[in-house]
Amino acid sequence: MPLSFLTDHTSPLMRGFADEVVARWNERRPDCPVGLSVLDHEELRDLLHAGLTGERPPDVMTWFAGNRMRSLVDQGLMLDISAMWRAEGFADVYLPRFRAMTGGMGPSSFLPTSHYWWAVYYRPSVFAELGIRTPVETWQDLTDACAVLRRAGITPFSLGARHRCPAAAWFDYLDMRLNGPAFHQDLMALRVPYTDPRVTKVFAFWQRLVEDGWFLGDPAAYDEEEAVAAVLRGEAGMTLVGAYATDEYTPPGEPDIDFFRFPLIDPGLPIGEDTPVDGYFVAGTSEAPKEATAFLAHLGSREVQQLTIERLATLPTRTDVDVARGGRHVTKGMEIVRNADHLGQFYDLDTTWELSDTGMAAFVSFLREPSRAVELLHEVEAARQELLAAPSSAPV
Repeated sequence: MPLSFLTDHTSPLMRGFADEVVARWNERRPDCPVGLSVLDHEELRDLLHAGLTGERPPDVMTWFAGNRMRSLVDQGLMLDISAMWRAEGFADVYLPRFRAMTGGMGPSSFLPTSHYWWAVYYRPSVFAELGIRTPVETWQDLTDACAVLRRAGITPFSLGARHRCPAAAWFDYLDMRLNGPAFHQDLMALRVPYTDPRVTKVFAFWQRLVEDGWFLGDPAAYDEEEAVAAVLRGEAGMTLVGAYATDEYTPPGEPDIDFFRFPLIDPGLPIGEDTPVDGYFVAGTSEAPKEATAFLAHLGSREVQQLTIERLATLPTRTDVDVARGGRHVTKGMEIVRNADHLGQFYDLDTTWELSDTGMAAFVSFLREPSRAVELLHEVEAARQELLAAPSSAPV
């Protein structure tokens, strides 16, 4: 029976990878061919629920670990794959973080197959020409680099917040660097009010950056692809973005792009990093659950994960993949992850689905009107209180 497979692998590099993964399956299983469909990330996110509750949902889909996934599981929109998990021996080869995420040997609906880092991306040639030393490790290092860039007529950062994620990343990192990852996770779990002085401190710090001209133009007017392009053109010196930037937004094999960990502000705090987890699941109403689950096992195999790190800027979830065969960015990204004291995912994955839209909208509004910081935090806090007052809601 034919299967349908939906991903967000839209760039030529990522689409080529997905095509090869599907082709390998189809060669081995001509009795159960897979047809690949692609939507961009924003379309996939917006249409996900409607697609899964429609008449003929895709059999297998790309998605992300976190609270949005839990919501789909609770609604019965993701198939339980725990039997496949045991049959394939995934519990023996998956890193502990990912075993816990999927329920280990217990009920599971999501198969995490990769994770990736967020970092500050820049052009080494520009930094070398201006005499900016790398790696940029501390906030003073970053402030000094920004001063040099500005003297050269280059805006320190581009921040393409049209689709909101880069704005949320700035909040995640400033909060973790100023207050520590434990506090940040308490905030994500709704255990701390957004009017807490520690959150206001983050916005006051961020407001100084906005008002001091750290960011190019109106961040809400352009997206992260345009933000990366601004760095490549030399209009901005740096941008905070996920590792997928080199798979999606730069020319294949672009040599003049590198990255460093988001600098430390308080070196006495534990180091937290955003490392979102990607993977796949079978639709709860798939008409071919047995075949779809077999294809899912293929996606989680050592063969496919090895191919992933050799082709894309991403990290494996299995322990038996040779990371050394990945590109230079994979090795460097792995160092960021290994040197972290805490690994979260991302604002809209770590907090509740219901609150994330309000919070991310507030971050973008703040970038346009930083003087409204206190007002916006009160709006997010009102949404948190409303959510906590709902009968089915409680801090997690």
